[in-house]
Amino acid sequence: MNITGCKAGGCDSKHYAHGYCNIHYGRMKRHGTTERLTENHGMEKSIEYRVWQNMKKRCYNELNTRYNYYGARGIKVCDRWLHSFKNFYSDMGEKPSDKAQIDRINNDGDYEPGNCRWVSPAENSRKRSTSKLSMGKARDIRAYYFSGARTQKQLAVMFKVAQTTISRVIKNNIWREC
Repeated sequence: MNITGCKAGGCDSKHYAHGYCNIHYGRMKRHGTTERLTENHGMEKSIEYRVWQNMKKRCYNELNTRYNYYGARGIKVCDRWLHSFKNFYSDMGEKPSDKAQIDRINNDGDYEPGNCRWVSPAENSRKRSTSKLSMGKARDIRAYYFSGARTQKQLAVMFKVAQTTISRVIKNNIWREC
């Protein structure tokens, strides 16, 4: 077996996993970067800190399960936030609720102050590229159904979703008007 050096710049240690030595592999898994983070802020256990870490992992850690949807698509974290949780927290502030999630206003844009906000999980899921419905389509479904123009089964075929999804839209369980 051919053992090579660590692929982190300037490190001559032996390769351990995925091309990194023990130290750099651990940093990559924890922080999404091999660089040493020296910032002290006392918020390492906060939910906002976990959001910041996970945001970076999605964009830079090829081992992350969500990397294909972020880093592989070219989504980056702005320089101001990349190595400074303090800057991230200063710009984003405290999560307004435990369930709030970070959202990029422009889904193809980077994680940066003008493009990020805290939103509810329901609002965040509506913007996913896999979402087949929109608020406009939900309104149309309700209008068709309550006018008697279409059955739930016909609407499911028309909008290419499951009949249970149509039922949930009609009952206002999903795609509720805010």
